[in-house]
Amino acid sequence: DLFAAVEPILPSLQEDGIVVWVLGSGPYPPGVVALQEQLDAASEELEPEDVWQPEDMNDTCLYIFTSGTTGLPKAARVSHLKSIMCLSFYELVGASSQDVVYLALPLYHMAGSLLGIVGCIGIGATCVLKEKFSASQFWDDCRAEGVTVFQYIGELCRYLVNQPPRPGEREHGLRLAVGSGLRPDVWRSFLQRFGAIRIVETYGMTEGNVTLFNYTG
Repeated sequence: DLFAAVEPILPSLQEDGIVVWVLGSGPYPPGVVALQEQLDAASEELEPEDVWQPEDMNDTCLYIFTSGTTGLPKAARVSHLKSIMCLSFYELVGASSQDVVYLALPLYHMAGSLLGIVGCIGIGATCVLKEKFSASQFWDDCRAEGVTVFQYIGELCRYLVNQPPRPGEREHGLRLAVGSGLRPDVWRSFLQRFGAIRIVETYGMTEGNVTLFNYTG
């Protein structure tokens, strides 16, 4: 869906040695890899370790969109080491392989992709992906999918609190909400209205090297 935004700068990307993969069958211009074809043709057997193991864990693993904590929006470099560290995110906040994680954050941000998806892989949890967040459907989704953990940005909790009250909104299995940017007034309203859900507020930057966790509530 986003290929049209990348296509005009393909020549400059290729000059810099950047390979563009697209999930879809194409056709695409020369030098663009149709990833689905590669996945369909791939062997189930792992390649030898020296093929896929990075020479240096601080080498670039991927570039990911950041809204510009240190300047304008840009593609920020993420190392193999930082990606691997994201495997432990949900373990740090108290989730386990028995949890079902509800994720409605955009996957082009670090929060959704590396903390959300990679974090679920790290603990072996089930991930429920919602293409677009819906405050009116949220609690129905939680009941239908057996959701126990919700990863938020602060605005999502505010959207839930601003919904008109409805029957059954405290009848759910959600036990943990984890994310960033939850204001104190919304935090209090969220707990008063939806029940005793543990909230772990975190703060980190795609371009930074320190993450903060509020374990005390």
